[in-house]
Amino acid sequence: MRLLLAALLMVTLPLPAHATAERHIRYGGQMRSFGIDYPAGSLPAPAIVVLHGADATPDRLRRMAAITLAERGWVVIYPRALKAGWNDGRMTAKGKPVQKADDLGFLREMLDQLVAEGLVDPRRVFFAGYSDGGGLVLRVLCQAPELASGAAVVSMTLPRGLDCASAPPVPLMLFNGTADPRVPFNGGPFTVPGQKDQGRVLAADETAAQFALRNHCGAWDEIDITDHFPADGTRVRQHVYRGCAAPLFQYLIEGGGHTWPGTKEYRRVRDELGRASRDINATFEIEDFFTGLLRK
Repeated sequence: MRLLLAALLMVTLPLPAHATAERHIRYGGQMRSFGIDYPAGSLPAPAIVVLHGADATPDRLRRMAAITLAERGWVVIYPRALKAGWNDGRMTAKGKPVQKADDLGFLREMLDQLVAEGLVDPRRVFFAGYSDGGGLVLRVLCQAPELASGAAVVSMTLPRGLDCASAPPVPLMLFNGTADPRVPFNGGPFTVPGQKDQGRVLAADETAAQFALRNHCGAWDEIDITDHFPADGTRVRQHVYRGCAAPLFQYLIEGGGHTWPGTKEYRRVRDELGRASRDINATFEIEDFFTGLLRK
């Protein structure tokens, strides 16, 4: 009855533009939280779930990514990880999960609640993630693909051993820096300073190849992105896969670090995480990709 009343209220009462709230749900015996930007407009609305990286917060990614889709009638959701890290399927050398939380279950419960309230259209839910938040997005595509209408992953590759080949095609956009100090471009250990075994990841090209196979793609065309900002120390190439059952794009950022392309570069961030390309803006590309999928 409470869910029915909530749904009626959500449908009949207008939402103020750019309204923001912090929400909580109990899942797995723990209180979980997520920030939410409510849209102005009709409901249920399309939604984007934006997942922060390790040792970060939803608010930090909200500021960094500056997602604008709430202004265009979308629900924007920023879940919070437990202990500052997501269970994206990475395993230690001893075969134990790097993180143990049931984060897939948490995301499903969160979305089920928002759908029951009449806020989110379950047929139009998209995911974007940075670092191990991107790893959790990839795990969603592998193990809960029915949740996602499309996805974008920044500065992350597939955790080694995560089987994705048998899942159905899902539209995907990838951003990978060749000089990423946390997620090695050519595959290897996921590195977090001061922490022990954080598991291993595949190379960027192996990750794209797995999803190209899954999305039934042919070869890719390479596009050189104009070097508008030579001083940023990066060059960008885009791989556009042909003949796919679901679109697949990959941005390869030569000299790029463990960063969100298009953000302002601070010296402290550059020293720790590497260079951020200014030649593309990941937020613009992701928003354009997702809104374009809805227009088809």
